[in-house]
Amino acid sequence: MGRKLFSYFKKNYSWLIILFFWGIYMVFISSNPTSDAYSNAYSSLRGNDLFRPHHLLYNLLGYIVLLPFSSIEPITILQYLNVLFAVGCLVILRILLKRVNNNEMIIATSLLFVGSCFGFQRFAIDNECYIVPLFFSLLVMNYIQSFLRKNKMSKIVLSAFFSAIGCLFHQIVIWVLIASFIVVCFNKKKKYIISFVLISFIIPIIYLFVIYSEIGNINLISIQNFIFSDYKSGLAEMPILKNVILLSAISLIRTFVQVHGYMIDLIKIYPITSIMLIIISLILLYFGVKHYYILKKRELTIFYERRFVRYIWSLLILYFSFSAFSNGNAEFMIIIPFLIIILFAYYYTYSSKFLLFIGSSIFVWNLWFGLFPMAYQKLNTNNDIVSIIETKEDAVYIFKEKNYIENILLYRNGLQYRQKIKLYKLSEISEKDFEYWKDNNYTIYTDCFAGKEALSRSKIANSNNKANQIKDFDSSKFIPKYKFSALGVEKELRIYKKDKK
Repeated sequence: MGRKLFSYFKKNYSWLIILFFWGIYMVFISSNPTSDAYSNAYSSLRGNDLFRPHHLLYNLLGYIVLLPFSSIEPITILQYLNVLFAVGCLVILRILLKRVNNNEMIIATSLLFVGSCFGFQRFAIDNECYIVPLFFSLLVMNYIQSFLRKNKMSKIVLSAFFSAIGCLFHQIVIWVLIASFIVVCFNKKKKYIISFVLISFIIPIIYLFVIYSEIGNINLISIQNFIFSDYKSGLAEMPILKNVILLSAISLIRTFVQVHGYMIDLIKIYPITSIMLIIISLILLYFGVKHYYILKKRELTIFYERRFVRYIWSLLILYFSFSAFSNGNAEFMIIIPFLIIILFAYYYTYSSKFLLFIGSSIFVWNLWFGLFPMAYQKLNTNNDIVSIIETKEDAVYIFKEKNYIENILLYRNGLQYRQKIKLYKLSEISEKDFEYWKDNNYTIYTDCFAGKEALSRSKIANSNNKANQIKDFDSSKFIPKYKFSALGVEKELRIYKKDKK
């Protein structure tokens, strides 16, 4: 048995890369969950607000997974769940690549490249809702690739089914469904087209069922309100030209390598290690670029290969365009490294050295500047602030990151925290509200006056946001009460004193 296993892995050593990343993601599970990660964990843990319109079934899956667990931190379990789906993504990518080129070195280095990309890593180690739909998107691509080779009805059924399931885990998968349906239409067989359409009706049927169970009736208004609730509530924004250009560029870069303001502080704390790893990463990048210029392109002579390549290109254009339309939404770019590496497999036959150097360069950079700080450094002070809030009663809190703090409170305490805590961001309050709190002797806390924030994508997006600036209140009435610090972040929680002497 041992010899057979050894012999198998010797011939199929690309599996070792998948196992390697499985271990890496498990070791570097994020200890700095995002605001959305806490929000999702709250819904899965408490069973409240389970069905979000843009990722309908994600929190329900988490709710089911958490049922047998009681002694382990719930958000950690949900992060491990994403690690499993991330490994599944790499497994499907291996299948896709193996149909193009059976060379194990090319497959292994391709997996090294994708598994090292920060845009994939950051969601693999956290409780965000993008890894699961990516898994189903790749599964659909697998069946479309197989369909173009074998022209079997079963491949159409499976691609339509997993497209529908993917859309139920996140609406972004609609682009995979549309592109796949176009491929089926070009086949010109009515039974294929009808089958794909009928199976796709899973999506509206499930949505209507959820809307009825949540609202109690089904009509055009209730359907619109549910599906487009994010736009109505302001969680999703219409495109702003500055953000489309600037944030799309930043998000595209961060899809491959981590770029963040906290990196400066990390270098200051660990100068020797940081400089050494930067040099190693740049040397590897140099050799990667050097090998790129000697790559030889191959001709796509087989018809089904050309059709699949056009399919992948259409997905690449659709996903990047929609991400840009969403003000450079980084989450929607998670699929881009997978699409690029699939195209690379079709266009280049002998690319293993290039991918080895580029993949290793990205891995070294992201291991130090991405995975390590996310897992083993404190990157924000929101949990510290929440610990203070949990000890206070009849207080008013005005925060820059109100939604983030609220999601942590919901996860840790459920809805009961709202009975004693009044939590706001500046755009939600008026001078009249402030005067009322003062007249009724409420304790008022805020973090809007002082502090240092690491340069980040969100800070750039909100750089001109007046809602984060106190201009109408007398700052002299707010005195420092608590100070918090994290990597690249310093916050000061100030308290209002009515009769400050």
